[in-house]
Amino acid sequence: MTVDGTSHALAQGQDLHALEAAVVAADRAGADVVTVTLYGNRALDVVVTPGVAIAFEVEDVPDEDRDDGDLDNPFDVPDFEAFDG
Repeated sequence: MTVDGTSHALAQGQDLHALEAAVVAADRAGADVVTVTLYGNRALDVVVTPGVAIAFEVEDVPDEDRDDGDLDNPFDVPDFEAFDG
């Protein structure tokens, strides 16, 4: 999910169709907050307004057992700089 130019990887269990519907409904209402669960079991509140660009991209990735959407048990996600070598 890309919000205003910033990419956010969604949790494996995130319902993409429900999320898309919530974003469209928030946009049509003029503004609303949509909460998504990100990879790493973290929550992100997105303020959706008609001026905020949101895009969805689907990509198959390997399963990650830790990525179960449990916001009470987040796990560390290495940043890209960790892979520089």
